[in-house]
Amino acid sequence: MRSILVGLALSGALLGCSSVSDVSVAAQLSLDLHEAKWKQRTFTSYTCDLAQERLGFRSNVHITVHDTTIVSVIDNTTGLPPEVDLGWTTIDGLYAAAQSVVGSKHTALQVEFNEQYSYPTLVSMSNNDPGGPYTAQVSNLSPLP
Repeated sequence: MRSILVGLALSGALLGCSSVSDVSVAAQLSLDLHEAKWKQRTFTSYTCDLAQERLGFRSNVHITVHDTTIVSVIDNTTGLPPEVDLGWTTIDGLYAAAQSVVGSKHTALQVEFNEQYSYPTLVSMSNNDPGGPYTAQVSNLSPLP
């Protein structure tokens, strides 16, 4: 599957935008378009692998989501539920996180999308936040009946 990349700097170069605000507008429009396509999907429950890095911790888990609620988290390394909750998120949560930083000063955002279902396969955010950067990668998304 081909991915579509939205990076604030890259969007400006690809679209011929002449200012940071133009890039922010282009990034916002791309996020809005992909999120709208995601919301039009024909399923509400799914499983996927989610690899996250936040606050210096890394996790690689398999999550099951029913509607907008995570109902199961299994560590991909051990095959067991993780001992510590590192704040896993849903696809909707990833969209909310990305939307919250578009246009923010001193923030770099990179998002890649799956073309079939239009979910983010990569969300990478970095800024001057004391919590540090955040990266999430989503793979193997499978709709559930």
